[in-house]
Formats: sequence, C-alpha cells, structure tokens
Amino acid sequence: MPNKTVHSRTVWLLALMSAFLYADQNLLAPNLTQIAQEFGFSETERDVKLGGDISLVFWMLGGVVTLFIGHWTDRIARKPLFLAVVLIGTIPCLLTGFAQNYTHLYWLRAFTGIGIGGALPLVYSLLGDLFPPTHRAKATGIIALSMGLGVALGQLVAGFLGPVYGWRMPFVVVAIPNLLLAFLFAWFVSEPERGAYETSGPDPHVPEKLNFSSLIELFQVPTNRLIFAQSILATIPWGVFFTFLNDFYAQDKGFSVAQATLVVMGAGVASIIGSFVGGLWGNRLYNESAAKLPKLAGWTTLVGVLPVLMLLNYPSQKDFSTPELAWPLLLAAVSGFMVIIASPNIRAMLINVNRPHARGSVFALYNLADDLGRGFGPVIISMMVVWWGRTFAFSVAAGFWLIAGLIMLQMAKTFPIDEQQGGNTPLIK
Repeated sequence: MPNKTVHSRTVWLLALMSAFLYADQNLLAPNLTQIAQEFGFSETERDVKLGGDISLVFWMLGGVVTLFIGHWTDRIARKPLFLAVVLIGTIPCLLTGFAQNYTHLYWLRAFTGIGIGGALPLVYSLLGDLFPPTHRAKATGIIALSMGLGVALGQLVAGFLGPVYGWRMPFVVVAIPNLLLAFLFAWFVSEPERGAYETSGPDPHVPEKLNFSSLIELFQVPTNRLIFAQSILATIPWGVFFTFLNDFYAQDKGFSVAQATLVVMGAGVASIIGSFVGGLWGNRLYNESAAKLPKLAGWTTLVGVLPVLMLLNYPSQKDFSTPELAWPLLLAAVSGFMVIIASPNIRAMLINVNRPHARGSVFALYNLADDLGRGFGPVIISMMVVWWGRTFAFSVAAGFWLIAGLIMLQMAKTFPIDEQQGGNTPLIK
C-alpha cells in the first residue's frame, strides 16, 4: 500500500519547489522600463526585445528541451531527474542577478526556461502515482496553488524590491530558497511506484525509444488533441498579464509602479485562490460526473473574459493626483479567479486519459503547447502593439480565451469516453 505520510511530504516539497521555480517566471515584468533605460532601448524596443524576444526564447527553448525531459520522465527514476531540472532552472536565475548586458540577460533567461518547462512533466507524472483518479483534481489544485503563489511572490518581490535595489536583486532573492529545498528533496523523498493507483495495477511497461512518430501517436486520444489546442490559445492572453500589464498600468494608465504591481498582485492572489478552489470544485463535480469537469473549465473561462476586458479598458488616471485603485483591483481579482479555474482541472483530465508510462511525454507536449502560446503570444502581442497600440492589442489577446473556453466545452463529449478506455495511449509496447 502507498505510504500516505511519505506521499504528503513529497507533494508539499514538490509544491514549494514549484512555487520558487515559478516565482522566477515574471520577475522582469514590473521593471521593464527600468531595464530598457539601462540598456538604452526605446519604448518599442522595450516591448519587442524585453517583452517579446526574451519571452519567446524563454518558453520555446524550454518547450523543445522538455520533450526530451518528458521522454526520460517515462524511462528513468524521476527523483534525480527532477533535482537536475530544478538546478538547471535555479542557477541561471541566480546568475541573472549579475547580468551585465542584454546578451547575458537573454541567454540566462533561456536556460531558466528549461528548468521551469522541464519540471512540469515530472511533477504531474509523480502526481499521477501519488493519488487515485478521485483525488487528482484536488492534488493538481495544490500544485496550481503553489505555482500561482510563486508567480505572485515573484511579482511582489520584483515590484517592490526592483525600484529600490535595482531589477537584478529579485532574481537572487527567489533563487536561493530552491537551492536549499533541493537538498531536502534529495534527502526525504522516495520514488513512487508507477501505476500504483491504476485499476490495472502497477505499469511494468517501458516506453520505446523516443521518436517523432511515437509523439504524434499521442494525438490519437481526442481529449489530448483538444487540451493541446486550447492550451496554445489560452496562454496567449496570459502573456498580457505576466509580461505587459504591470508596465501598462504604470506607463499608460497613470499609476505608480507599486500601484500597478498591486493590480497585478490582485489578479495573482485571486488566481491562487481560484486554482485551489477550482481543484476542489472540479474534484467534487468529477465524482458526480466526469463530463462536468470540462464544463466547469469551459464556462468559467468564457465568463472570465468580461472582467479582463473591463480591466484592460479602464480609463487612464494620468489627469488625477490620486489614481482610483479600487476598481482595477476588483476587476483584476475577478479576472484572475475566473480564468484560472480551468487550469488544475485540465491537468487532472490529462493525467486520467493517459497511461503512467506516457504521462511524462504527454505533459511535455502539453508544456510545449503552453510554451507556444507563452512564447509567440508576447511576440504577436508586441507586433499588434506597434500596429494598433497597447489597449486594442491587449483586448484582442484576451479574446483568445473565448475560443479556448469553447474548445474546453467540447471535452465534455470526449473526456468520459477516453477515461473509460483506460488511457490506452501509445508509447506502450
């Protein structure tokens, strides 16, 4: 029988380490203008080079490398692999605090992206073997909670330390804890048995050698296809929140950097709550009917677009000595809460429709789909900014959530069937 105490300890260490990995994700955003001024960039170069180009290499290099990490997740012990990935992400984060020019910053962010992207298939592969299907939405909610806390923490640290101590200091502050947590993980965590909670029992199969055709075969599962498609679309508008919103409110809406950071923090804190509540809510609905899980994800995403558009089109406060902060905070909170509810439930569905020895690879593909949106999203948005201005470009980006929500509703037809078939995904010979 699985040891619940050991598994709980593993989950909380995974959650803490994920939090500090994801804290790095948004450390540039509150101080884009400060960095641009140091490197001599114009406003357009700020949005393209810092908002677009770095986001592209951060997510895309990480996404491609993650395909290989996902394959090895399915083949070898995950504990040492996870430790290696965490260090690959954490050490460049620490060194970013000593970057002397744009080239240094560009490549250090690229290597940090490998760590953040590579951790995802490992974390969710482990979760699938730590919890039965009836508890996985709750477990993914805990991890989503930790990732959201991490992003919010990074935003807070960068927003408040950056203007005082410089934009480099936040990278040092968020990197150090994971170096310490890595030692605790190495000492206290044991490798869980693959497939321990599957109805068919532990999975003895080892996937074949990684090749392109084996990855393509994962798309034979209809729910996988829909999840990958919505993931690309849904991550594009997140690029507005994580890359541009802080600077947008500080430079275009007339708020101070600290006030703009509070607005983004409002969305961040609400998304933390929403991810956890969403996992619990999804877990309850799943135990009533599997089809209710994708319906929850789809409808909350669709409803969440309205407050997002209101937040982006909030009137400028430049003509007021004291900007009105209450409404932007409320809109940010409602937006963050609603649009994040889908996240833990989508990931729980992805675990449930794939076999244990395919989960590393399928989550690597899921991460690549995410990274396509995160990487190309800011690039596309920065191009639209040049053409149409920030407000209209950001509003168009939010519209991608409408399409993603409709795709999620389609999963109500495919998810129960794919799960009933036992996740007969390929990579199993």
